[in-house]
Amino acid sequence: MVKKKWLVATLIAVMLLSIAGCGGQQAEEANPPSSADNEKVSLVVGTAPGPVSYGMAYMVENPADDMTVKIEPWNKYDQLLAMITSQQVNISSTPLTNAIMLYNNGVDVQLINVAVWGMLYVLSPEDTVQNITDLKGKRIGVAGQGGNHDLVLRHLLIQNGLDPNQDVEIIYLDLPEASSKLASGELKYAVLNEPNSSMATLNARKNGVELHRVLDLQVEWQKLTGQEKARIPHAGFVVVNGSQLDKAVIEQFQQNFTAAAQWINDNPEEAGPLVEKHFDWMKAPAVQQSLQFARLNSVPAADCQEEIDAFFTELSKTAPAEAIGGKLPDAGFYFQP
Repeated sequence: MVKKKWLVATLIAVMLLSIAGCGGQQAEEANPPSSADNEKVSLVVGTAPGPVSYGMAYMVENPADDMTVKIEPWNKYDQLLAMITSQQVNISSTPLTNAIMLYNNGVDVQLINVAVWGMLYVLSPEDTVQNITDLKGKRIGVAGQGGNHDLVLRHLLIQNGLDPNQDVEIIYLDLPEASSKLASGELKYAVLNEPNSSMATLNARKNGVELHRVLDLQVEWQKLTGQEKARIPHAGFVVVNGSQLDKAVIEQFQQNFTAAAQWINDNPEEAGPLVEKHFDWMKAPAVQQSLQFARLNSVPAADCQEEIDAFFTELSKTAPAEAIGGKLPDAGFYFQP
């Protein structure tokens, strides 16, 4: 009898230990250790149309181990301003002129990088134009009065001795309209960025019209300044400081975007369909062709401050001060790791 009681007690003890062991294992799985190194950050990123957002398509499709992103497209400055001031986004891509305008108007943003450089071209079905002065007497379509296309073209005209209001006829069109009119032959000259110049070229070819990139405005800028390596900083990303992102997160975004942009450049045939999937108006063939001309190259803002200052100092010789909010940005504009 004593032996039987001892056996029962032993079995009960074993069962209790087993139950306790299972319960402890379940609690550990339900409450894994919390570590900042293991947390995946989720970001909402505003995306401007164009090559500056190509890398974002890759980042959405191929989330990094440490980061996921959701994209929020915008098309007009007012949309960008609303998204940033209401903190709908943590980060956004934008032309540099917009970024400086925001900062100089008191919006708490900092430039993370410049991602796209000098992608402005004069397109024409005629190949007689060899330099800026050959545009004298021409009718030229330009997207957005007072925008980057307009400011750069006017500066180059003025500094090469031409009056933009008398020696040429500038007509303002939106980018799709300018591309369409070039393709149809209604317009002979237009300043287009990418992928719009590639879209116009491909569409014109369907109509039996061959368009040429007769002028590369970055090359014309280099001639003007005498700086062989001078670049036009076109677009990049800003961080919305109100979203209170850690510096480490911002740095990681820059690294992830740089890797994404490199993949896009290295894989144009795969990049085309990928970008179209996330930005349906940017068609795969145009995206693929545009990568020859888009100059997609992500450089941290802190590494290109001198280039940005040099460009806007030169541009300010002819551009109205209000185009960038009245002045060049101070050092606080540039994100420092």
